[in-house]
Order: sequence, then structure tokens, then C-alpha cells
Amino acid sequence: MKCLSCGASLPEDSLTCEFCGSVTATPSQQRDKDTFRRIKESSLYRQRNEPQRIERLPKPGVGPKIFLVFFFIVFCGISGGGVIMTLFMSGIIGAMAGLRGFALIPFCMGVVPLGMLGLGVYLAITQFKKMQSLETGELATLPAIVAGKRTMLSGGSGDSSASTYYYVTFEFEDGQRQEYPVWDGSLYGRVSEEDAGVLFLREQHALDFDRVRI
Repeated sequence: MKCLSCGASLPEDSLTCEFCGSVTATPSQQRDKDTFRRIKESSLYRQRNEPQRIERLPKPGVGPKIFLVFFFIVFCGISGGGVIMTLFMSGIIGAMAGLRGFALIPFCMGVVPLGMLGLGVYLAITQFKKMQSLETGELATLPAIVAGKRTMLSGGSGDSSASTYYYVTFEFEDGQRQEYPVWDGSLYGRVSEEDAGVLFLREQHALDFDRVRI
């Protein structure tokens, strides 16, 4: 970096110019630089990639996987039954048995349950891959400051239950801010704005956060 007063080249973490003595950053920038320095000097940051710490990261439990299998069986069973029913109504089965002819309209109606069956297979495969990637995907560990939090509700109309999604915005050492969905809802309750620490990221999800006392 360069001094704004005399133009001298200075180290990136300099707070004052060693040549002219002028301040090289605003008070808030100085505070942030000191905060990130303290994070990287902490024992939590040094231990961030140790196997014992990685093992404690939240992982998709057995429950969501069982629910996914159950959903797949039920959804695909209903859709598959609809396909068989419409095929029977269209007369294909009857025609093969010599009972009646081909009915075009009911056959076209079979496209709907067939599409639902394909959608169910696609959603099940997508969610399973997502769970696998959250367990084995590439892990990033970064010093960060909590800059904001928010929730988003989905559903809840009529007799359906509402789902709550959690998001946390983090500020990084280069000044950039990024919002990430939180995989484990308990993390959302454990962090507050201005908390500083080590952020664990995997597949663009905030998995965990080790708070560092500043």
C-alpha cells in the first residue's frame, strides 16, 4: 500500500506512515485490521485445520437421509401409480389384452404423472448429492467478522407448515462482504453482529464459526 500523504510504499498492515507519520487508515479500518490480526494470532485459528476440529463440524444427520428415502419412495410410488392408471385408461393395456382400442386423451394425461415421477427422481438425487458434498466437499477456513443476520420464511399458508431459512453475512480481511446460508440453525443463534472469529465454509454454506475474544 502507499501513503496518501507522501506516497511512500508501506506494508499492507501499516496504520501510520513510518516516513511522514500520517495516519494511513480510518479508525474503523484500523480497528478491522487489528481484529483480523488478533484472529490470525489466536489458538483457534492455528487449530482450524486439525483433524479433531474438522471432525466436530456439523454434518447432515441420519434423519434427513431417512426422510429423503421415505419421500422418494412415497412420491415416486404415487407418481408411478398415476402413470400406470393413465396407461390403463388410455387402452394400451386393454389393447394388448384384446379388450379395447387406444384412447389418445387419457394417454396424453399420463405425461403429468410421468413428469412428476421424473421431478421426484431429480429432486432426490440433487438433495442426496448436496448432503454428500456438505460432508466431503472442499473446506475453507477464513478469519471473518459477522456483519449481519437475517431469516426467511417459506410456506405456512393454509394447513401447511412454514420453513425457516437462516442467513449470515460475513466481512473478510479484504473488506468484501458475503452472505451465506447456514446449514445448522444453531449456528445462527450462537453468533451476533460484530463477532470475530474463524468461519468454516463448505459448498457455499456456513458450517461453523469459532468466536475469538478480541
